[in-house]
Formats: sequence, C-alpha cells, structure tokens
Amino acid sequence: MVAFLLILSLAGAGCGERRQAEDPAHIPQAEETDTAAKAGVLSCGYFFEEDGILSMEKEHFLYSDWEPVEFDYICMDSTCSHRNESCSAGVIRDEESALKDFSLLYQDRLIILHACSQFVDNDTSKEVWDYSLVYQTDVYEADPDGSNRRKMATFPGSIGSPTVSHAAVLMGGKLYFGGPTEVRDVIDQDIQGEQAIKILTSDAVYCLDLNDYTVETFAVAENKEGGYQYQFYEYDGMIYATISDCRNSAVWYRMNPGTGVCEEILHFDTDVAMFEGAIGDTVYYWYLDSGKTFYARDIAVGAEEREIMEVTGENMIVVPLVLDGQVLCMTDSRFGGEDPMAEYTVLDCDGNVLDTIRYDDYITFLDVVGDKIIYFKLNSDSEWEIWWADRKDLSDLSKKGVRIGFFFRIDTPGDRDNED
Repeated sequence: MVAFLLILSLAGAGCGERRQAEDPAHIPQAEETDTAAKAGVLSCGYFFEEDGILSMEKEHFLYSDWEPVEFDYICMDSTCSHRNESCSAGVIRDEESALKDFSLLYQDRLIILHACSQFVDNDTSKEVWDYSLVYQTDVYEADPDGSNRRKMATFPGSIGSPTVSHAAVLMGGKLYFGGPTEVRDVIDQDIQGEQAIKILTSDAVYCLDLNDYTVETFAVAENKEGGYQYQFYEYDGMIYATISDCRNSAVWYRMNPGTGVCEEILHFDTDVAMFEGAIGDTVYYWYLDSGKTFYARDIAVGAEEREIMEVTGENMIVVPLVLDGQVLCMTDSRFGGEDPMAEYTVLDCDGNVLDTIRYDDYITFLDVVGDKIIYFKLNSDSEWEIWWADRKDLSDLSKKGVRIGFFFRIDTPGDRDNED
C-alpha cells in the first residue's frame, strides 16, 4: 500500500529546507483570478475532459464517453482494420519519436502533441562520454477521428511523462505542462574502469495556447544536476506546478492565468514534500521522510507551517483530498483481503473536524474534473483500477462509482476481444 501511494506522490515530490523565494510576486487569488475551472487533466496516461476521456495504447489513440466507459479507436471508418498506417487513429510514427505522445479534444478538434528527441554527441573519447537528448514538440491539429492532420507548431522541449499523475492541466483554452528541453549525460571513465555519471537537465514549464498555438515558457532552467519530474494542478483558478528530482530538491510555482504571472512559492532543499492541494492562499502537503503528519502553510513571506492532522497506525501515511474548501484525510483503512475499507475525516481549512466518511472499499483520490471525482480502488484481484463518480456522491463512492480502467494499463478494444 505504502509503495503504491509513493508512486503516485513522487511525481510531485519536493525536498526541503522549506524556504520561499526571497521576493515572490505574490498575488492574492480572490482579487486577481477571474478564470473558469480546469476543463481537463492528463493523469496516468488518460486525458480526462468534461465530455469524455482520451487515451493511447502503443499504436492508436482511443476515446470513451464517461458513461458507459468503453474505449474504442477514434477512427470512425467501419471498414478499417486499425492495423495499417492509414488508420486515422494511429499515432505519429517517425524515427525521432520520444514515446511521450498524447492527445486531447478542444473545440471539436483533436490536438496531438508529438514529442521528438535528437541525439547529440557533445564529446566522446576514451576518457569521457558526453552526449545529449535534445527535445522538441510538434503540435498537430486534426478532425476528431484523427483524419486531416496538419502540423500547426513546433517548439523546443517536451512533456516530462504523460503517464505520471497530474502530468498536465487544460484551462481557459491553454495547456500547462512541464518537461526537459535537453538531458545531457556526462560519463567519466577513470583508470580503474569505473564510471562517474552526471545527468544535467535543462527544462521549463510550458503554456500552449490551443487557439493560436503560441507557446509561453516559465521557470526556465539550464543544466540542473539530476533527472526531474513535473506535476500540475488547478485550485481556485490558479495553476500549481511542482518540479522535483524526488530526492534532493524541488521548486513549487503558482501561475495566475488571468495575469500571466508565475511566482515561485516554495523551494525545498533537504526533505521531500508532497503537494496535496490549496485553498485560497494556503497550500497543503506532507513530508516523505515520515508521511504521518499533514501540514498547511500560507503563501506569504515568513509564514509558518502548521500541523493539520497526524495519522496513526503502522501502515498508515497521509492520504488526503482537498475539495470545495474542505480537506479529507484517511484516518483508518483495511487494505486488501475480503473486507477492505477506508475511512476519511473531513476537516475545514484550519483542521477542525466536520464529519467522517467511510467506504466499503480501499479508495484513494486522483483528481476532480467538472462535476466528476476520479479515484483509485483496489479490486478483488488486488489490482488497482481508476473509477469516477459525481462529486455530489462523494460519501457513496462504493455504490455510485463507474469503472474507467486499470491504473497504468489501458483497456483497449483488443482486450475486450480477447476476453470474448
């Protein structure tokens, strides 16, 4: 259980001395933000939108309505076998593919982001191997069935990974995500034949406007040592981004879509902190070194972190959900077996107890899109599945939920054929 929860959390890990930028461009949300809530999120290989869900298997783009959830090829040609290169559901194939592609629907258009990588030999000798992967993203526009594709833009860089949780956010016609522009490996060979490996990453946060395909970059950095992961959230009309190496460092940013301002809100240098949400100008998180205490902190210079709740139990770590100005935190659970369960305590923004919700399944939360809560549930075969339910049915997920598919594995039409 703990290992699974850490897989979800590490994508947004930070580490920390728990310090802020010395002079952040702090903008209160209530006064400055006038933007609609997010219209879609990319998580675990699925692009969840208000009207449906897109995904990708190895060679095809797939789509499903929310109810029933039945993924099928986006190709609408009834005579197509979906096994040839002319199929409109096929992914973009080229020798420089970085295997990071994903798609979404926007204003009756299929938008495909195709990541490419180019190998660059910086300096290779007997003593040193020095090479880079330089990334770029090609943006394609197509009809909803994938036909009539045309390249609309190209920009340096790519998404870090479309299969981590919270990989991208769609809001106000703009897509927010982050990833490398270049990853450089420098391998020194000493006289004993041992290797000293250094990874240098240059990266940025990208904002792709789907109306005119222009790209803005934020938080641009060059030659940071280590590999990084990127995670994006929306709360109260603001975009939050975490960039972390999951071990030694992380920076958290907040972007105001209305003003275009990006501010560094927290910088961690020693201990891994897991971002879990925000209410107004308060962020919520926990630290990986213990995992037992849930914290809150106002985004203001010199603000002190405060303890919201401490969980007990040998196998318990903080498992929260921030929703509608309240915080849910798992305080009891039974993982696996014939009688799984999960109990959440409902708190107000300051940590005062309001209610308790009990589920007859082991349930953890992923995200919220429109009126839908997306969550994980362990099935009877001890496999993790992704489900959704109306947010009004938050207290009744065990009975009202709709299954989407497996965690990190897409249910494709071929899977159903094999079952038949």
